Amino acid sequence: MRESELLRVYRPLYDYLDGLNIHGVRDLARAFGVNAPTLGKKHDLILRIIAVASGLSDPEPRSNKGARVKSDGASPESIEQVRRLIAACKETMPFLAGPDSAEQTEFRDSASDTRASAGYADRRFVGILECLSAGGRLCDKNGVRTDVFVAQSCIDDYGLREGDLISGYAGERSEGRVEVVQIIGVEGIAPSRSRPAFEDFVPLLPAERIPLSASPVAAIRALEMLSPIGKGQRVLFRAPAGGGKTAFIREAARCAAQADLRTVVLAFGRPEECGEFAAAAPSASVFAAPFGSQPAERVRMARLALAYCKGIAASGGDVVLLVDPLAELLRACAEVSSLPGVEGCASLAEQLFASARRLQRAGTLTVIAAAPAAGEAFDRFADAANCLLYGGAARAEGDPFGIDFARSFTRRADLLLTKEECDAADALRARLAATDAEGGAALLQQIQKENL
Repeated sequence: MRESELLRVYRPLYDYLDGLNIHGVRDLARAFGVNAPTLGKKHDLILRIIAVASGLSDPEPRSNKGARVKSDGASPESIEQVRRLIAACKETMPFLAGPDSAEQTEFRDSASDTRASAGYADRRFVGILECLSAGGRLCDKNGVRTDVFVAQSCIDDYGLREGDLISGYAGERSEGRVEVVQIIGVEGIAPSRSRPAFEDFVPLLPAERIPLSASPVAAIRALEMLSPIGKGQRVLFRAPAGGGKTAFIREAARCAAQADLRTVVLAFGRPEECGEFAAAAPSASVFAAPFGSQPAERVRMARLALAYCKGIAASGGDVVLLVDPLAELLRACAEVSSLPGVEGCASLAEQLFASARRLQRAGTLTVIAAAPAAGEAFDRFADAANCLLYGGAARAEGDPFGIDFARSFTRRADLLLTKEECDAADALRARLAATDAEGGAALLQQIQKENL
């Protein structure tokens, strides 16, 4: 994010830090993991604090000399104030708040103003752009098409891409068609043709865990240590029919939403399950194409959801995309790609799964998908996953699913856990491997009772 955009979004936080003396600013810099806070000007140091504290840049855990930075100078009150201001500033950013957050505003220049067709609009919108063969159309937070269209000239002028979350004003054109006449923001910032695309960023390994300890499901809480899920992870949950794949995706969506991550669910299962996803995570976007939907509609939803998530990550946000079940997406892609004149659908499912990553100097895209326990097609996804989870028979009482921790693993978990946590995870994994299903269930029951 450029300095001008950073200052525009985080101006209240900048003003707060600027009002402190230099010693207070340096103490807060140390508290948030900024190296060498005594070097450089106050303005530059404040910008570094904002970038690190807001998640736009990685923390700097060690100084140039190899010693740990000190973090005991800042008061808890000042640290909490910085966090509150960051949360307040992020709420003003559309790509974090979501396309349903903007109020609908009616206005005219005068009571007799009838110039909407000449470029004066009377309707404010926030929506996700879906590109059509000519021009585009806006969709709501769940991928459902609205009545607002976007001219191809507008897409070209502003450098818009499919999946962009755009805000602005629309007015009636000829024959009552509602069309965008002014764009105010793209992905929460001023429109710019030079903004980088998702593919332009360097992909990095996940370095921060998604918190799961608040889940009521013991198996999910145990995941946080035994097979942690990081921001930017490719997660494949494999289980046989009836093994709780949908329940796992639903609980993962709830945890992601509780962690204030943008959460998007691709739901291809039973119609009632789509409603359960929305109820479990009200802030989530549920792109639903349930049983009975046409394959082309399922492919459309997957394309739009993936493009939307890429836009969030490229703009500095953290987003989690969950797919249930992956088998239905693969089936839809195969059916659509067999139609004459259709290209690029066969590999959509693989492209979606492979897109999960942490972006250098930007955000993260995490993909969590449910798949059958066996199948050659899904073995390819297992090879690409850097977090592979297997459903298991051992489960605590009341849990809708279990996880086989002896087979499940996270690649490079050492980047997500401390040395002490890695040692504890190895010991707990050894205990689970040495017990049968009944003993494993008892251990998970203990985790549940003691709220570990």
